[in-house]
Amino acid sequence: MTLNEWEKENSKLKSMWVVSIMLFWFSVSFQTVLYIVDNRLNLILTSVIGGMLVIGIALKIKLQRHLAKKAGAK
Repeated sequence: MTLNEWEKENSKLKSMWVVSIMLFWFSVSFQTVLYIVDNRLNLILTSVIGGMLVIGIALKIKLQRHLAKKAGAK
């Protein structure tokens, strides 16, 4: 893998991770507002929050492994 390819992949992984984290926190905030207003949990939104959490963790692990490839190549 060339340095240019590595940097493109790194940028892509970081972007996807940031988007998943932003969507996770937006969903948590939205769920909190709904809970305050309705006094009950929206199960569909709760499952979306759980899914975004899993996606965020998976992307962070993938990003850390990708960063280790560059560190290991030195």
